[in-house]
Amino acid sequence: MTNIKLISVIIIFISLFFSGCIDETNTPEPAPAIPVPTPTTKSMPTEPPVVPTTPFKESYQQKTEHIQSNKDLQRKFTWNYGESEWHLTLNFDENIYNTYKSRSRSRDYDLFASDPYDDELIKSIADSLKKVGKDNGFTDAEIPYLAISFVQSLPYTSDKVTTGFDEYPRFPYETLYDDGGDCEDTSILGSAILQEMGYGVVLIELPKHMAVGVKCGSDVSGYSYNFNGQRYCYLETTGKNWPVGQLPDEYKSLKAKIIPVLARPFLDVNFTYSYEYNSKDIYVDVNVIVKNLGSETAQNTKIYVSLQTSDTAKVWSQIESTYIQVQPEGSYTYNVTNLHAPTGRNFRVYVRAYGDNVISDEVVGGWVTWNTK
Repeated sequence: MTNIKLISVIIIFISLFFSGCIDETNTPEPAPAIPVPTPTTKSMPTEPPVVPTTPFKESYQQKTEHIQSNKDLQRKFTWNYGESEWHLTLNFDENIYNTYKSRSRSRDYDLFASDPYDDELIKSIADSLKKVGKDNGFTDAEIPYLAISFVQSLPYTSDKVTTGFDEYPRFPYETLYDDGGDCEDTSILGSAILQEMGYGVVLIELPKHMAVGVKCGSDVSGYSYNFNGQRYCYLETTGKNWPVGQLPDEYKSLKAKIIPVLARPFLDVNFTYSYEYNSKDIYVDVNVIVKNLGSETAQNTKIYVSLQTSDTAKVWSQIESTYIQVQPEGSYTYNVTNLHAPTGRNFRVYVRAYGDNVISDEVVGGWVTWNTK
């Protein structure tokens, strides 16, 4: 189902004749066909097959030392895994952290995990864990469990207590700077690290809970979800000693939304508009702001603006921008003047952005109607 976002309007009533720079007739024309995004589906967990259990070394805990100097913070994570104590030291910058805090939360969960500005941090963690694992004789199959144990050892902190918001998904940088988070935060962090290590992952969204799905074969026992022809074993990231494939009882009968973790653009579109009219014509100015909240550049993107008629398959007037490229966290402003409709006829502003690798949601204004006596 297509998502539609409503936009507020600034209306200016000026009873003056105003000649437009877009010459349109009073006959509506068909609206162009714009592709519609594919809806997501939900999945039920598959009962665990009876196969040998994948080795999982249990018993670990975490403590963190904080060493702060000016605006820089060095955090030393220490946790127990198997029969050893492990250490990981990371450097953070308060200014970078504050930049993350200022970023919009109005994006899908997977875009927090695939955020390109976390790439350097995530790569350093993955490389460090792989190196220390190899140095201690771990096989390639055992190293991801070391990464899992690190994420599971992070303290659980609720969004309400730490941020004042009921729902506040964090970027990996924030979760590590804050020394923990809730289920969505550690799932985002865990999926980013495992993906950097080369493992296929998805996010598993359950009612009031989130976990990671790790791509696995039939030789791995436990609960799993099927997505796009692949099996993803359930991985709990909040709390210790959760092996891959172990699903909490309260979620076994519930459907889950499977969210692939891929780099992709995501365009947030907002606009304001005003109009002037006389006894014959209406002229509408529209100011559109498009921001890429995704993790990949929006390629060859156009912004489409129209005045829809009461029959929304037709428009009074329409215009389209030239091609633009919008980088992650980048924005683009598109100002349209003098879109035209006949006075006394209903209309609303319709905006959408689309390109080679992205389609935004539809964004519409309220209907402008006229009293007839």
